[in-house]
Amino acid sequence: MGTFDPETRWRDPQLAQMPAMPDRNREAIVLCMDELLFPFCGPDDVLYSRCKMDPGLHEYLNGLGFSFQSWYHFDLLDEQEPLPEPDVFKQCMFRLAVDQDKLLNHSHKVRMAAASTYSGGLLRSEFANSSFRPLDAVHPLDDERIKESSDGVGTTSDSKILSPYAITADTEAYMHAKGPFHPLPSLDTVIHVNSKIYSNRLLARIGETYGGIEANSAVDIETAGNTFLKRGPYLLKDPFGVSGKGNLLIDSEPMQRRIADHLHKQEKKGLRSQFLLEPLLMKKIDFSSHWFIHEEGEKEYISVQRMINHQQNYGGSIKADVAFIRLLENAGYFIVIDKALSILAEDGYHGFVCFDSMILEDGSVISIVEINARKSMGLINAYLDKCWEKHGWLTFLSLGLPEGFEFSKLMQALRRHNLLLTVADGYGVVPLSSNTVMVNEIQARRRIAGGVQNSGIQNRRGMAKGRLYVSVVGRDDEHRSQLVQSLRQILSDLSVKVYN
Repeated sequence: MGTFDPETRWRDPQLAQMPAMPDRNREAIVLCMDELLFPFCGPDDVLYSRCKMDPGLHEYLNGLGFSFQSWYHFDLLDEQEPLPEPDVFKQCMFRLAVDQDKLLNHSHKVRMAAASTYSGGLLRSEFANSSFRPLDAVHPLDDERIKESSDGVGTTSDSKILSPYAITADTEAYMHAKGPFHPLPSLDTVIHVNSKIYSNRLLARIGETYGGIEANSAVDIETAGNTFLKRGPYLLKDPFGVSGKGNLLIDSEPMQRRIADHLHKQEKKGLRSQFLLEPLLMKKIDFSSHWFIHEEGEKEYISVQRMINHQQNYGGSIKADVAFIRLLENAGYFIVIDKALSILAEDGYHGFVCFDSMILEDGSVISIVEINARKSMGLINAYLDKCWEKHGWLTFLSLGLPEGFEFSKLMQALRRHNLLLTVADGYGVVPLSSNTVMVNEIQARRRIAGGVQNSGIQNRRGMAKGRLYVSVVGRDDEHRSQLVQSLRQILSDLSVKVYN
């Protein structure tokens, strides 16, 4: 279970912010991304999501071998229950889940999936490196493995396993209320190691600095920024910016001055500025590597994922091939990452960690752009690949839905056109979440229906926004592109607009 976009919950509210346009449609979609955590579940595990997953999608995933029990907090389609108020709906999932009595008193809110032979697991290393323990085909948080462990570090046979997307203040509250659980790192540690300020300082500690400069005031930004601008554009980064939010490309002094003035006004109101300035590097390839740090400091390699980005925004992940891994080995990438993992462990962090990295146009490797001490989209793709033993491309399409659209229509169309992957060793498209597609459409539909009932007047509205996450499983890049084109055509036939 978990809440995506945890950076907004880690961020100190006393810090000044760069200008941004609020997007309520995006917020609701991100809150429903917790459905994407199902690949981490085995037959005896529970996926506890914010909203009820479409039953047809749950059944379909079960048929592919993803067997898990499904709990949820809201059933947006249940018209016997009022829609949650926005401030309630956007609460951290762990805060909602503390209210376990509500779940128990409404037993219809628990759906138990049939068991299957699927067992989630980490991927084996594609390369030999004695610094890292080879992975067992067992989840590092697997309950039985911990119970049978000879060292019994930090847990007992009565401990439950909580596997969050990311640790927030409400995670600690949930563990306190519903424990005992196998221990997780402290919130203070998680916030500390996820800051871009931390990653910049870590690079200095291991001698891998890339020219990042910390700025603690609008004046600092202009002073350092003027130096950067003499060489070219630079990136201004919020310590907890993520995927296009909180990162600005500064390419001129007038633009820099506008941003500095915006921050200076906030400083006058008592807020503090804390930002990182980095030179804009001419990147050729984005990629990420994924690891697990055990409590005792032992490191496990999981995967390297090539990333497909649209400008500063995440656009998809696909497993890196052997040739790419060898390139990284020859560049000393894994030596740098090993040092960083050791420092993270020394600083008190254990659990999943993702390093965002890149290769520049000149061929040089930037080993650490950012550190994400949590689960990640690339990690989800690594777990998906474990099911079908192929290179699936995890990506998404941003949608505009016609009024009255239903998720079942999409599933039916995919089946009818033989585009839906139906066997683990086949090819096709795998829908991964239903509520990221439907949350805005369902809420808008019900609000309009409520308005009709109360006043007899139906409000006009535009197309509800949604996001369809899919794994595209094909023979090669060309085949995957063909599958995506077929998916786009099906959506067009359903009068769904695709924005990306």
